Amino acid sequence: MRLAKIKTTVVNVPFVAPLRWSGGVEDGWSRCIVEMETDDGLVGIGETLGGAVTKLLIDSNVAPMFLGEDPFDLEKILAKTLFVPFYWGKGGLCAIAALEMACWDIKGKAVGRPLCHLLGGRLREEIPFASYIFYRHPGKDGGGRVANAEEVVAFTKELHAAFDFPAIKLKGGVLPPEEEIEALQALRAAFPRKRLRYDPNAILSAATLIRVGKLIEPLDIEYYEDPCWGNEAMARVRAKVDIPFATNMCVMDLDQLAQGIRMRSVDIVLGDLHEWGGLSNTKKLQATCEVFQLGFNLHSGGELGISTAAYLHFASSMPALPHALDSHRHHQAGDIVRDG
Repeated sequence: MRLAKIKTTVVNVPFVAPLRWSGGVEDGWSRCIVEMETDDGLVGIGETLGGAVTKLLIDSNVAPMFLGEDPFDLEKILAKTLFVPFYWGKGGLCAIAALEMACWDIKGKAVGRPLCHLLGGRLREEIPFASYIFYRHPGKDGGGRVANAEEVVAFTKELHAAFDFPAIKLKGGVLPPEEEIEALQALRAAFPRKRLRYDPNAILSAATLIRVGKLIEPLDIEYYEDPCWGNEAMARVRAKVDIPFATNMCVMDLDQLAQGIRMRSVDIVLGDLHEWGGLSNTKKLQATCEVFQLGFNLHSGGELGISTAAYLHFASSMPALPHALDSHRHHQAGDIVRDG
C-alpha cells in the first residue's frame, strides 16, 4: 500500500457572532481539509489550522514527502519533515499534522479499527468538554452580543441549559482587568460547583497579572491560562500566585517543554494535534507530562468535525483525563461533516 494522491481544500466556517480576544476579532476561522488516497483505493481524511498559506505549504512542500510512502511507515515519513518547522514554524507543524492525521485514518481503515485502538485502546466512552465563553460583538442578525459581566453570565446560563458542561473557560484579554475580574466573580456566584478557568491570552504584564492573580485566588480557579508571554514571565508570576498555570503559547514544542519543566513556569500543558505537528508528537508530549507529573489537556483552535473526532479518539485513549477539553463548536455556525 502506497500513498498515491493528496488533495487539499480550504474551508471557512463562520462564527455565530464575532469572537473577541487579545489578538483582535474573529468572525470565522479557515481550516485545511486533506483527502489522502492510497494506490489500493483507501481514502484517509485530515484537518488542520490555516487557510491558503497552509494549503500552499502542504501542496508544494509537505505532500511530496508523503507521496509514494506506506502510511504505516509514519516515523520514516515524519523523519523527512524534520526541517519543515525549522523554516516554516507553526505553519509547518500544522501542515504536517493534516497529512499525519490522514495517515492515521488510513491505518485505521486498513485494519478495521478505530483510531483510539491504534493509540493504546479506549479507556473511556465519554469525553467532557468545557463551555468556552468569549466576549462577542453582535452577529449579523444583531444578536449574540456578550460585552459585560451580566451578559457573560446570561450567555453561559443559556449554554449550560442545553449542555451540562462540567467546566467554564472565560476568554479574557479584551476588557480592562477589573471588568474581567467582575465577570469571573459573577460566573463563580452563578456556577458555584463548576470548574472555572481564565485565559487572558498573554496580553498583560507580569506585574499586572500578579495583582490580578491575587484577586482571583479566592474564586477557586481551575487554571490560569497564558496570563503573560514567555516562560520567564510565567515563572515569575507563578511563583507569586496560588493558582495552577496552563499554557499553549509558552510551551509549543518539545524543546520549550524542557524549558518549562526546568523553569517551573507551568503546571498544565495544553497539547494540540495541529500546532504540535500531529498525533505522534502530541502523544510524546502527553507521555512527558505524565513522567514529570504535569497536567495535560487539549487546546482548541476552532476544530471542525474531523479534528473534533480525532480529539475524541486521542482523549479516550489517554491514561488520565483530569480536565474537560476546550472546543469552539458552540460558536460555529456550521460544519463540513454531515450527521452520520
